[in-house]
Amino acid sequence: MRKLGFGEDEIEAVRYWRLHHPDPRVQVRLEALDLRSQGGTNSEIVRRWGSSTASFPRYLGAYAPGGIEQLTQIDH
Repeated sequence: MRKLGFGEDEIEAVRYWRLHHPDPRVQVRLEALDLRSQGGTNSEIVRRWGSSTASFPRYLGAYAPGGIEQLTQIDH
């Protein structure tokens, strides 16, 4: 499991934007990240949200170097 550090400001931002971001895909990404910040495992999060087993690790991989801003980028 990838280890990520979550500061209080980051967690607060994730919890705000998971409900208020205009793109539902970003909301799902941030909801999954919020669950991880609470100690959820990859398998628990994938099972709960029905995302693919490949998608969630990609979210984590994007978050690690780029933070929340990276997760809110949508490539059309």
